[in-house]
Amino acid sequence: MNFKIAKLLGFVVICLFLFPAGALAEKVLVIDPGHGGRHTGTCGVTKESPKDLCERDVNLSVGLKLRDYLKNSGIKVYITRETDTEFSSYLAGDGGDHQLRMKKANGFAAGNNDNSIFVSIHHNGSPSSPYVKGYETYYYDGVNHYKSAYPPDPKQLTYLNDSKRLAETIHPTFVSNLNMIDRKIHNDQSLYVIRNAQMPAVLLELGYMTNREEESRVKTADFQNKAAQAIGNAVVEYFKAYDVYKNGVKVQTFKNRNDAINFAQNTSGVVQVFDKNAQTYIWDNNNFEVYHKTNGLVKGFATQQEAINFANGQSDSRVVEKATGYTVWSNFVTANYVVQEQTSGATTEFYDYNQAVNYAKDKANTRIVKKGTNDVLWTNIANEGTTKNVQVKAVNGQTRYLTSIAISRDLYPNGFPDDKQERTVILSTGLDSADALSAGPLTAKLENAPILLNNAQALLPEVRDELIRLRANKVVILGGPLAISTNIENAIRGLGIQVERIQGQNRTETNNQINQRLGNVNGVFVASARSFPDALAAAPIAAANNWAIVLTEKNGLSDAALNYIRGKQIAILGGELVVPAGVENQILSQNSAANVKRLSGTSRYDTLASILWNFKDVMKSNTVNVSTGLNFPDALSAAPLSILNKAPLVLVGSDVNKNVESFLLKYTEENRVENLTVVGGPLAIPEHLKATLSNKVQ
Repeated sequence: MNFKIAKLLGFVVICLFLFPAGALAEKVLVIDPGHGGRHTGTCGVTKESPKDLCERDVNLSVGLKLRDYLKNSGIKVYITRETDTEFSSYLAGDGGDHQLRMKKANGFAAGNNDNSIFVSIHHNGSPSSPYVKGYETYYYDGVNHYKSAYPPDPKQLTYLNDSKRLAETIHPTFVSNLNMIDRKIHNDQSLYVIRNAQMPAVLLELGYMTNREEESRVKTADFQNKAAQAIGNAVVEYFKAYDVYKNGVKVQTFKNRNDAINFAQNTSGVVQVFDKNAQTYIWDNNNFEVYHKTNGLVKGFATQQEAINFANGQSDSRVVEKATGYTVWSNFVTANYVVQEQTSGATTEFYDYNQAVNYAKDKANTRIVKKGTNDVLWTNIANEGTTKNVQVKAVNGQTRYLTSIAISRDLYPNGFPDDKQERTVILSTGLDSADALSAGPLTAKLENAPILLNNAQALLPEVRDELIRLRANKVVILGGPLAISTNIENAIRGLGIQVERIQGQNRTETNNQINQRLGNVNGVFVASARSFPDALAAAPIAAANNWAIVLTEKNGLSDAALNYIRGKQIAILGGELVVPAGVENQILSQNSAANVKRLSGTSRYDTLASILWNFKDVMKSNTVNVSTGLNFPDALSAAPLSILNKAPLVLVGSDVNKNVESFLLKYTEENRVENLTVVGGPLAIPEHLKATLSNKVQ
């Protein structure tokens, strides 16, 4: 089996190319209580011993109160220090307090810099002028006040306007709410923390601790609470803005939504308006989008030709019209739908069946023909009929248990044939995915045994009746008595049916016991024992192609599992959040790297697409099966259907994933699909999704 692997690095590059920094993340405030530990900062005129209150203490107190004040604001708040501690014994230079402080602060914003802000809290001092008092705000201006001796972080230079806006938002709010003397906003200082912040940044001097009156005030809880509230309210207000991005780069910020949209509408290129407060895009001119077949969305464009010009230099890509969802260009699928106008003899080719229909329906004496097969899919020519229509069949019940029975009836409408040697049924819990995930490959071993689901306590009457209707002579129960009780086991025996239970002390041991019954397999899927979606996508493929599914915990594979997979082809399912790198290293320590691949994506559906693409050539069928990817029972019960017809199982959520759609376009180009089997009821697969899928496989 040759695997085509989507490289993680390539995906990261695509994401960085497409999305503005952090625009899909969250609002972040990084609070920096200045000084700390041996670095006391200003100590006021009332100081009598080193233990007395100093700036470091008041800075921390206000910082903690600010964090608490914003707890339920929708803003993610980080703080550089929570205790009276320093970052280093010395202030400046490599490894100094300033450098380590900002390394930590910038780490909080990494990858989300556009939506993060840095607020450093300080209290001022003027020992030579004890009468000086008041509030000051500082931000960095590295253009008008650049000092070569104090170079800034290059990223701060991209946020100069934002730092200015942050200062202008906080300053008047603080002065007004605290009734402070206004000592103005300053941008002519190259203070280390604000010139090295990789996000919009300000430094606030909340008062002079060398002024007896002001020091007495800033030490009080009343002042500190009001200071925290004033800063917090201003931070909330700062995020009430709209960023305009051009070709992925922020070009302007507006306080008014309409102003932002009006500006965007008059800006060339690919333009988006981002609501910083709601953290969502509210407008864009992304009319055409380029998709890679496995990596998904690459980039958006304002015009179709711009999108095609870009995609032409990419492999395995297609251009999709955003408003309609139509594929309008591709270099990996063919424009298979040909509109033939009988009167004029004109022909027009389309990638999307729906688009072909919309084009043809207003023309007289016209048909749509599928390339390759020459099937007539649609016609309004008199006395001419179609030669192919995808038949949509629904297999479902009112519950997951009844759906499993409906699948069994579809597989064996007249019960097991008399000459069938293996008349076995697999029984698994419908409440937990772990045992059922292993059932797919086992059903193939048991000559396409149906998988029935039951609750834990008692044999459902409908399940009992189905066992009788099938004329089953054996039931294999997956899992221990907590999953399927001994009462159920005894009830089945009471029907004169032999019972075998496969169980272990936990889900991975049960999984191993099941796999031991499979005999020699062609390969192994390794999937999380705690998260069903990735294994769910692979279960029908495993069942139809003699692969096993091995479940792993995050802390590693068991010795039994490692022994089982030794020397086999292995596909790890999902990213490192579900199957950590440590598990992959375990596998690589005993298996050739050439035989180990990771199939993953950013979502369960992207992972499904990766699996489908890798197994495309061994799935040759006139049928496509579809089920919901939001829960496990329907799809797992459908595994025997995939064995029967060698068909891919497509999982859908609220829509059809674009990578899965890419697979379907190619699959239906290479296979004459006549049937679409929908497993699950209308709540799981709504009518509009059935229609979409039917058109995609036409």
